[in-house]
Order: sequence, then C-alpha cells, then structure tokens
Amino acid sequence: MIIFIAIYLIALCCYLYLRATGKEKYRAIDKYLMATMYLGLAIATFVKKYEFASYQTMLIVALVFAWLGDVFLVFDFGRGGDFFLAGNLCFILYEQMVLVDHGYSFRDFAWALIAAGILLAAFILACQYKPETFALGKMRWPMTLYLSTIITHGMTGLALVFLLPGTNYVMMGIGSFLFMISDLLLTTYKYVLKNKLLLVQLNSVTYFIGMLLIVLSTV
Repeated sequence: MIIFIAIYLIALCCYLYLRATGKEKYRAIDKYLMATMYLGLAIATFVKKYEFASYQTMLIVALVFAWLGDVFLVFDFGRGGDFFLAGNLCFILYEQMVLVDHGYSFRDFAWALIAAGILLAAFILACQYKPETFALGKMRWPMTLYLSTIITHGMTGLALVFLLPGTNYVMMGIGSFLFMISDLLLTTYKYVLKNKLLLVQLNSVTYFIGMLLIVLSTV
C-alpha cells in the first residue's frame, strides 16, 4: 500500500508539472493512470472484503462514474461533467446509507443539506447580481445543477466526519469535502478568474488527494 500511495503521489506531481508546461497529451495519460489506480484499488478491495448485495456496491458505481468523468473531461468537458454528476448522486446515496446504517436519521444530518442549500443559493445570487464576474453564459443552469450535486456530496461527507469520528468514514468524508473544494476551484478557474494556474493546480491536488482518501477509507 505504501508503494501504491508513493506511485500515485509521484504521478500527481508529474501531472502538476505537465499541466504547468502545457503538455496535454502526456497530462492526459498521467490523469488516466491515476484514475485507473484509484478505481483499480477500489474494485480489488471490494472483491476482497465486501458482498455484491451491499451498499458498498453504490460506492463502486460512484467511482466508475468518476473514472469515466476523468476520461471524458480531457476532451469533452460537458460529457465529463455528466459522468461526474451521476457519480456525485451515487456518492450522496452511499454516504447517507452509511449514516443510516450507523443509526442516524435524516434529522441528524439535515444540517449538512441545509448548509449545501445555502452555498448553492449564494452561487445563484452571485450569478444573478454579478453577471460580469460570474460569466457562465449558457452554462449557468447546467453548472448550477452540477454544483448542487457536488456541494451536497461534499457537505454530506462533512457529516460523516462529525457523526462518525474514529472510523474510516472520516477519511471518506474528508475526501468528499476535498472533491467539493476541487470542483469549486475548477468553476472559479473556468468562469471567474481565468488563466490562473494556481487555481487549476489546487483543483488537481484537492481532487486526486480526495479520491485517494475516499478509496483508502475502504481499505
């Protein structure tokens, strides 16, 4: 496992370098490598530790959608976003099933969903009253839909951190929250502060570290 993590982190460092230097072909290969690594580890762990008829299957489905999102995002931003949206919905269902399985009711983690709603409302208002800053154009509502899923995913992950301390699900929750941060950074990079290399670098770090933590939580 140490070797796996070391290779993954080396690949991430290479990815950051390739993104900074604009070597898109090699960056795509590197990205596919990391995505296949996290999915491969997740599937291997699932086969070894879990039954198919369990809610862990939902996590595998979510990770497959995320992998497809990584594959398509390189050359088709819209289609990649569609796969990530589907993955977010599966992540949300999985995290909520985990909370229910540990004895929590909807009321116990409703605060996370309310917080997600507040963040989404803030985004909608910003687009409405600052159109010159949030220049989404025709992507405004598709991005609103997508952000509704990733913010809910991230905030539900935060509920795992607070409600299930001392478990592997804390790692899952932190990974989900980092995933949310990565997409907020990507949205800012594409539509608000364009051509800011630091933003897209931070997007890559938070996303791939987040995905690694999500998968490691099952190991």
